[in-house]
Amino acid sequence: MADPRSDLFDLCTIKTTTFWPLFRQELSRTAGGVTQAKDLGSALWRASYTTAPARIADAAAIEAALISLNGSARSFLAHDLRRPFPIAHPGGYGGALSISNLYSEDAFSIQLTAADGGLDLRPGDYIGFEYGPRPSRALHMIVEAGKIVTPGASKKFKLRPALRPGAEIGAAVTVNRAACEMILEPGQGAPSLAEGRTSSLSFTAIQIL
Repeated sequence: MADPRSDLFDLCTIKTTTFWPLFRQELSRTAGGVTQAKDLGSALWRASYTTAPARIADAAAIEAALISLNGSARSFLAHDLRRPFPIAHPGGYGGALSISNLYSEDAFSIQLTAADGGLDLRPGDYIGFEYGPRPSRALHMIVEAGKIVTPGASKKFKLRPALRPGAEIGAAVTVNRAACEMILEPGQGAPSLAEGRTSSLSFTAIQIL
């Protein structure tokens, strides 16, 4: 079986979910009583999912898929199921996107070029791309709105979390079901059984780089 698994969410219906950055920070207080925050690294995405109750036979596929991950040993692709597509493109964006500029002095900005134009990104939309020799999967949220109307035009976007070293100009970018690679967190619980007929389970995951 190939890593990362890409079919997890095709095997079930998700009833509730959270998708939020885990900020790696520490707090300290000066002698004068001023509280200061220090970043220990770029934030990682953390997610939780609860499947909708399903007949025991129908729930078998997702249960087997999660067991196949061997705890935290294998990875899978995960995205924010609440917003799989850009807000302005609810059916998905059909054009080609790429990174056209990076800013060494600003890890919270990226320039994108839309070969076909017609792109409208709003706060809360996601972009994803591969980077580095492994390669790793970057997932970032747009925090300031921007449009690329003309085919081949470019636009600078603000995003979070910060870009990590290894991003390259020319890399292909996706805004449809933009995903990162995750592993299950330790200590996952077993499925629950309701009235002897339906099964549901919950699991949490953290991004890996």
